Amino acid sequence: MMTKLFKFLSHRTKFEMIRRGLIIPPGACETPTKTVTDLLDDFTRSVLGTNSKYCAGSISREHLVKYLPATQEELPVRRMSDSYDTAIIPLGSDISMREKYMTFHKTIRIGRLLEDLDVFAVTLCYKHILNPNQPADISVSPYSIVTACVDQMDISHVPLRYDADIRLRGHVTWVGKSSFEASMEVDQIDKDSNEWNTVTNARFVMVSRDSMNKGSAIVNKLVAETDEEKALFRKGEENKERRAKMQTTSLFRKPPSEQERLIIHEQFLRTIDWKSMSFKSRIKPTNCVWMADAKLKNMILCQPENRNRFNKIFGGFLMRLAVELAWANGYVYCKSLPTLVHVDDILFRKPVEIGSLLYFSSQVVYTQGHYVMVRVSAEVVQPEDGTHDLTNVFHFTLKTDSLAPEVIPRTYQEAMMFLDGRRHFIDTEHDLSDPPEAKL
Repeated sequence: MMTKLFKFLSHRTKFEMIRRGLIIPPGACETPTKTVTDLLDDFTRSVLGTNSKYCAGSISREHLVKYLPATQEELPVRRMSDSYDTAIIPLGSDISMREKYMTFHKTIRIGRLLEDLDVFAVTLCYKHILNPNQPADISVSPYSIVTACVDQMDISHVPLRYDADIRLRGHVTWVGKSSFEASMEVDQIDKDSNEWNTVTNARFVMVSRDSMNKGSAIVNKLVAETDEEKALFRKGEENKERRAKMQTTSLFRKPPSEQERLIIHEQFLRTIDWKSMSFKSRIKPTNCVWMADAKLKNMILCQPENRNRFNKIFGGFLMRLAVELAWANGYVYCKSLPTLVHVDDILFRKPVEIGSLLYFSSQVVYTQGHYVMVRVSAEVVQPEDGTHDLTNVFHFTLKTDSLAPEVIPRTYQEAMMFLDGRRHFIDTEHDLSDPPEAKL
């Protein structure tokens, strides 16, 4: 039986604070005054100074490299409270912003929220850094913080309202030598009770790079003082070990287990034409869809408008395009409106340059009951020679009101995608009234 994770807060005990991955500092403001736009403006000034206009080519930041430390011992230790911050998305009062976030069926575009969380995670990591090597008269940071992966993001069963304020808050919960784990929660105001309700939790893994984004940069150690902080830090260590284990047991490195091989062979037997007894003749079972018929694709030209502050394409923008393509694929596949319930294992393998042709391919890779696992890959296409360079991989779990058709692989490549999707689904923890058993 899969473990339950989606347990949203109704009260604020210490145990609940640990479980959701945040420790709120004493005296923290309940209602933030800064908007996400304010955070982005502050971040731009602190990283690049006053110049935020686009210019072709690399931004000159080479002179800042000399301010980076050689060891962690040169930097003071930091606490979780040092990086705590909060911001508001004022959908209740800002009509123009409301239209930007609203879906056609009057809920919130999760892709827009992913964009904001990406920016918010970066600002939390910059707040963690305290570098005494940087002169007081140099306000521009020598660090470049980039997103490595989205480790977990859980979505409430209750859709977010399009006309009520949303609050982001979070802090750094784990630090390595040049990497961070930023834990965040998303709350929305209840207009009737005027209380904040948690609707989403997220963990982003960020990496610190030098000012030219060419090599890693050492950051401050994180000290965990209280039992609550130590529990959060241990959780970060466990998350790191889990990600490393997933890499070592990947189907790109090791063959399927005996149980997984039996699953694929059973699917093969279900699709055999027993009359012809031929390996070539395959029959699709009832209420099933061939995996090859469960794809949806898109291609975009990456424009300067969607750049980050280092003249690369903004990771949050890529996440928004991926989640909306996955949702559309789920809609076409299930023939009914799906709901996004989990975001997991978004990998940022390489930066995407401005001017790139970016090819998105979404694939339904696993289904079970009301759930659909969609994998989205992003590749830079080189038109001159037709090569594709993988830059991002995304995994999304959708839920539909009706039972989803079963997806069936036909080739070995599709079978590996199916098993990989099954593994992600098993690892995904849902808070359901009827948590499903993983298929054998």
